[in-house]
Amino acid sequence: MLRPEDNMLLTQVGRGTPMGELFRRFWLPAIASADIEERDGAPVRCRILGEDLIAFRDTDGRVGLVSTWCPHRRANLFFGRNEENGLRCVYHGWKFDVGGTCVDLPSEPPTSNFKNKVKISAYPTIEKGGLVWTYMGPPELQPEFPHYEWAEVPDNHRVINSSLVECNWLQTLEGDIDTAHVSFLHRPLEQGKALKWARFVPNFGEYVAKDKAPSLTVKETDYGFVYGGRRVGGEDDYYWRFSHWLMPSTSETPGSVERPGRIVVPIDDFHTTSFAFVWHPHRALSAEEAIANDRTVHQPLAPFELPDGYIIDTRRSSLVKENDFLIDRKVQKTKRFSGIYGTPPEEDRAMTETMEPVLDRSKEHLGTSDVAIIAMRRRLLRVAKDLQKGIEPPLASRPGSFRTRGFDVVSTHGDFNTAVEECAEEIMPPRAEAPATEPV
Repeated sequence: MLRPEDNMLLTQVGRGTPMGELFRRFWLPAIASADIEERDGAPVRCRILGEDLIAFRDTDGRVGLVSTWCPHRRANLFFGRNEENGLRCVYHGWKFDVGGTCVDLPSEPPTSNFKNKVKISAYPTIEKGGLVWTYMGPPELQPEFPHYEWAEVPDNHRVINSSLVECNWLQTLEGDIDTAHVSFLHRPLEQGKALKWARFVPNFGEYVAKDKAPSLTVKETDYGFVYGGRRVGGEDDYYWRFSHWLMPSTSETPGSVERPGRIVVPIDDFHTTSFAFVWHPHRALSAEEAIANDRTVHQPLAPFELPDGYIIDTRRSSLVKENDFLIDRKVQKTKRFSGIYGTPPEEDRAMTETMEPVLDRSKEHLGTSDVAIIAMRRRLLRVAKDLQKGIEPPLASRPGSFRTRGFDVVSTHGDFNTAVEECAEEIMPPRAEAPATEPV
């Protein structure tokens, strides 16, 4: 149970809110590079942390992320001409570069210096790991880009997906760090039958079906925490699922072969963009692996109207609230515990999107299976409240702390610390800098 005022603090992300300001201290994904690949191509409409933005790639290949609204008459720059290293408003021809500087103002006399006084809001961008990232905080506090290992491997080691989630950012993230639900929501009913999407140890289904109340341990770290769920198969036979939460909104979940993870970026208080990645630390993904994990390969960006009328360009699954996520009651009785013939992320969305758009956590009744969710909320509240007092989040300036990997393994060790030590190089690969000393 969470007090209503704390729930509001955690879920509101607009400029000036505690959580909105915390998000603005970190580099955040804005759009997949592949979705804005063409130089002088079509602009893309975004909303990030409640701010309406346009992304475009200029003639020289640089990506701009600027305000949607032309400062002249507030025309929508989505309809602008992307040409000659700038985005030109089609209403009166005002043109802006990727930094937001007005570089041409043809509707004013040639002798006018008015264009030197006009600027549009713009945010810095970096391309890394198949994504365009932006920093939306105070320029003087802009941190070094985080050393995500998955973003540093060759492109053919990695698959990126972006999609719309129709609920508040926190409740979709909480699903990622809840390992107990795997025994239910994602469980096949046909014993011994491997699911085509499974990236886990081959017999994981037997463990999650046998032990539905895993022993859970959370160990706080400088980046957030590492979270272990232990299921007992027999004497000296334990199935461990190790997940990470990286502040503010990154999760890396278990996978013995390809390593999955996700960063959720608030669109506003009621919608979220999910940036999912699947990667291998040592080799290229096979064609079969790449196809199996690229759920949006044939789905282009499409317009989606938000409740206030603003339109963003995004991807929306065909499994949505309006069609009850295509639940099949026969499948629910015979093949899949959920009855939803989709991927695990779609099963997760069926749960989180059909809660309230912003979950009222004052009405929850949490149990022992929720230790990671409780730990994350407490940490976020502490850091957000510290920021209100002028204490900057230490993690933002510690890029080496972002090197983590989700992992699952069958082990003879039932002790969390022993199991972590056994798999240390797979769970926390060597960092380029010393660990942080933030008190936890």
